Amino acid sequence: MQELNRYGVKWRNLRAMVRSPLEAAAASGDELPLRGQPFSAEEMELLGGQLARTHRLDPKRGPDLLLGRLRDNQRVLDENCATLTSAVRAQRRLTPAGEWLLDNAHLIEEQMRTARRHLPRDYSRELPRLAVGPSAGLPRVYDLALEAISHGDGRVDAGTLHRFVAAYQAVAPLKLGEHWAIPIMLRLALIENLRRVSARVAQDRLERDIADDWADRMIAVAETEPKKLVLEIADMARSSPPLSSSFVAEIARRLQGQSSVLAAPLSWIEQWLADEGQSIEHMVQGENQRQAADQVSISNSIGSLRYLSTMDWRVFVEAQSSVERTLERDPAGAYAQMDFATRDAYRHAVEALAKRSGCSEDEVAAAALALALRQCEGAPPTVASHVGYYLVDSGRRQLERQLGVRRLLRVRDAEGRVPLACFLVPVALGTLAMVAALLLRVPLPSSHAAWWVFAAVLAVVVFSETAIGLANWLATRLAQPGTLPRMDYARGIDKASRTLVAVPTMLSSAESIAELVELLEVRFLANTDPHLHFALLTDHLDSPQQHEPGDAALLDCATAAIESLNRKYPADGEGSRFYLFHRPRCFNAGQGCWMGRERKRGKLVALNALLQGRDGAQEQFARIVGDARVLAGVEYVITLDSDTQLPRESAREFVATLAHPLNRPHFDAAGERVVRGYSILQPRVGVSLAGGPRTRYAELYGSEPGIDPYTRAVSDVYQDLFGEGSFVGKGIYAVAAFEQALAGRFPDNRVLSHDLLEGCFARAGLVSDVQLYEDYPSSYALDVNRRHRWIRGDWQLWAWLLPVAPREGGGWSRNPLSALSRWKL
Repeated sequence: MQELNRYGVKWRNLRAMVRSPLEAAAASGDELPLRGQPFSAEEMELLGGQLARTHRLDPKRGPDLLLGRLRDNQRVLDENCATLTSAVRAQRRLTPAGEWLLDNAHLIEEQMRTARRHLPRDYSRELPRLAVGPSAGLPRVYDLALEAISHGDGRVDAGTLHRFVAAYQAVAPLKLGEHWAIPIMLRLALIENLRRVSARVAQDRLERDIADDWADRMIAVAETEPKKLVLEIADMARSSPPLSSSFVAEIARRLQGQSSVLAAPLSWIEQWLADEGQSIEHMVQGENQRQAADQVSISNSIGSLRYLSTMDWRVFVEAQSSVERTLERDPAGAYAQMDFATRDAYRHAVEALAKRSGCSEDEVAAAALALALRQCEGAPPTVASHVGYYLVDSGRRQLERQLGVRRLLRVRDAEGRVPLACFLVPVALGTLAMVAALLLRVPLPSSHAAWWVFAAVLAVVVFSETAIGLANWLATRLAQPGTLPRMDYARGIDKASRTLVAVPTMLSSAESIAELVELLEVRFLANTDPHLHFALLTDHLDSPQQHEPGDAALLDCATAAIESLNRKYPADGEGSRFYLFHRPRCFNAGQGCWMGRERKRGKLVALNALLQGRDGAQEQFARIVGDARVLAGVEYVITLDSDTQLPRESAREFVATLAHPLNRPHFDAAGERVVRGYSILQPRVGVSLAGGPRTRYAELYGSEPGIDPYTRAVSDVYQDLFGEGSFVGKGIYAVAAFEQALAGRFPDNRVLSHDLLEGCFARAGLVSDVQLYEDYPSSYALDVNRRHRWIRGDWQLWAWLLPVAPREGGGWSRNPLSALSRWKL
């Protein structure tokens, strides 16, 4: 009562104004427009609290009533628009509300399509619904939308809506699903209002048509046979015309100011209205007011439909959600700094746990926060100090036990515990089933067992591919897909996450240098950030001698190009934007030539040593262009091939993903291998639009089916099922963790395909929502050379899998580098 008096509103008056739109329509027996008493923002705030106290929820699920009502609304609106269109063709005058309706018919149709798209079948059944009142059986949030539209006369104001919903939640909190349902419910309420107003406009048009017909007849009789006018008046009286303001206003407009003969029908109408306690003047005045009110309602509703499409509902939901406010107290301080998609995934996890546990969403969020706070008591922050660890990561089972969630034996639970068995068992069973089916149908000599063995081996080789494809399909159907969590670096990369984009390449000609520098500039223009730097890691081509005559000229050309870029795009802060790191040739006895040490891997090893400030790191480079002092703070390196394109803002997405607490690498007790999180993130790689049809060969084979790891990365199956991906040389890595995981792993001149091994030791993850692009080989010779390198590298990988290795002079010897013997893989 005190709250009401503070705004000068008495409770009895407010309760009379609070009358539900559905209740008013039911009392009148007609579908009146949603036009209640206009409320100020303060009064809407009071109304929200009072509605929360009066609403009673039905614990049972009921039928979906909204979808049928939406279809009916569309039918009625189409019919009313057709009626008004016919009137325009007949050159009848429309009211301002009718003109608004026809002028915006396309917008209304578009909004109804949007409503159908956002209102799938049985969607409203998942929302809490009212048990009593005129809105019984309808979702609670739909009743709130009706009230907001009614007391705003079709106008949606963000500030008023915020206060209205916040006041309701202060008494009865809404669920996350209800928050996200507010936009669609407001859209449905506005369409409902348009349906009701349009029905009145169309009905008024029909009543004015009746008035026009009688006016035409009377005017024609008055001009030709005035004495018979009394018969027309009698005929009109016997027809019982509608005693409505639209009929009276239209016939009065037509007959007034005409000949004195037409005063007789006006007198009869005046007498007819007097018996009902009305007059022509009052009816005309009421009609004008009603037309103005209908015009305001339709214009407000149409304007609100446009506003709903432009309003950022993510900000609205997060501002209203009590779950959001609880999770923002994350002791790790990471939740508020994450991007919206990651925060939304956390909220969906809260929603799912609330449904399975029977607890409220606020209780689930509070339980996750309590577990995270418990990890901070007297101990430094760890990954378990982050609320996401209990919502979407390894701590979820601990949270489920605390909430009393009963875990049933499900396929998806088994996938998380024994993913390798869940993948290999279907492959083995599928292969055996197909092999058995084939051998039972093929007649083979029973006396020759060797034929059976030979046929079985061939069948296993053939059918295993089919079984793997089926297992991949089954995994995509059963495994829970998802993207890696990510921080919000939309405003720029954090200084603590300073990143270097490095392109290992060769200096072969002045033309190729110009192309390399141009591509480096394009990458920069697509990813401008003060804490993002770009570098070329270069070697000279292999040579039988240490120095070639043109080496110095090529190096000077590359130096001048990088210096030109730094002058063209000066750094905002310290350091330089562009760098050149060039290594000298070293003699390789195994290859019998002078070349860059360990080729691409050697470039990155030398770069990492420089970034970590190791002694003698600068001596590994013959020339360094750019201020390298700032690079001591580089946390991450994005490594690309010379033809790899870095799309707009993709560098920020890389860094934001690897910087998330759940993705940061954590080592085992020995500090040798990453056991959770990732040191490397591998994106999806596709063929560029220019690279596909560049040549006839690329056009024919650029979209070759199958798994090509260098143009398609890997299937999402492996990330979703095993939590890891395969590194194929293009991606981002954390410098310190990458070096720690690979320290002393690879002997010199023994490993060519180092990417896959680096991904295994340093643990690579697949960022399936970030994609890079590169050209497909333009000719058969280039493609063969590339595949030849892959085959050589794959053969060398056996050194990491077999406990014995081939001797150079023949025979086999124990392999001390075997990954299996050292239990590293």
